[in-house]
Amino acid sequence: MDYDLLSLGETMIALTPPQGVSARATSTFVVDHAGAESNTCVGLARLGLRVAWVSRLGADAAGDRILDALAAEGVDTRWVERDAGRNTGVMIKDPAAGVRYYRGESAASVIEPEILDTVPIAESRAVYVTGITALIGPRPAAAALALLRKARGLRIVDPNLRKGLWGSDRRGDLVRPLIAQCDLLLAGAAELEELVGTEGQGHRSESDEALARRAVALGPNEVVVRGERTAGALADGAWHAIDIQRSDVVDPIGAGDAFNAGYIAVRLRGGSIDDALRAGVFCGTAVTTAMSDTAAFPRSL
Repeated sequence: MDYDLLSLGETMIALTPPQGVSARATSTFVVDHAGAESNTCVGLARLGLRVAWVSRLGADAAGDRILDALAAEGVDTRWVERDAGRNTGVMIKDPAAGVRYYRGESAASVIEPEILDTVPIAESRAVYVTGITALIGPRPAAAALALLRKARGLRIVDPNLRKGLWGSDRRGDLVRPLIAQCDLLLAGAAELEELVGTEGQGHRSESDEALARRAVALGPNEVVVRGERTAGALADGAWHAIDIQRSDVVDPIGAGDAFNAGYIAVRLRGGSIDDALRAGVFCGTAVTTAMSDTAAFPRSL
């Protein structure tokens, strides 16, 4: 089977209290799944693309639930390994306190490059990985680079910088090598400022277009910048931008992953930069209307 996109990364069980209730006060949680790469795969699968997700999960009920959920979405999980000695990671969403991760000794934290040995990477039209994979452990970081180096199709990276992970204190040093190996970079404006912005500035000091042009110097030939009110893309030297308008936001988590799926879907189908930006904004806005990273992702553009 030929794939439109292969991805590598960790997915966790996500526990969310009912809307308007804190984790401390609730007696029930909504059980879901969450992971940057698998979120994007779910979006692409809903839009009709052939996708596969590569990872490790614990040999536990949480891992079973994740595999069942992704399979139901049409995501191929045949290259997911199970680990009887390590657990599946957990994420708790709390409207009052933010997001907490319990993934330090998870099965995915020891993903190794060898997991890719039988994966048909060179035959896939695209591969996708985020900086989170480089930050959860030294072996996953090596696997992320291996995925990009083995690819012959479009190589896509989202920096997805996060605090509190194994490599967070040196996240720029760990994520920049991924950027140097990619063709398409999809990044939030603030994290791009951290990675390529003017040194010594404690605030946003450059426009999104200027940041994109700096990022191109690192290796990618197409750079997308997701801001709070605009989304823009630099390709073939030209800057394209559109406004973002959101209302009825229930949960913003997952919006970036959904944007990425919409944008990637259009570009893989030969669509224009402007159409891809519109699709990204449409998908990113849609998922913010539900307390789930993927539940409200659309099935058509």
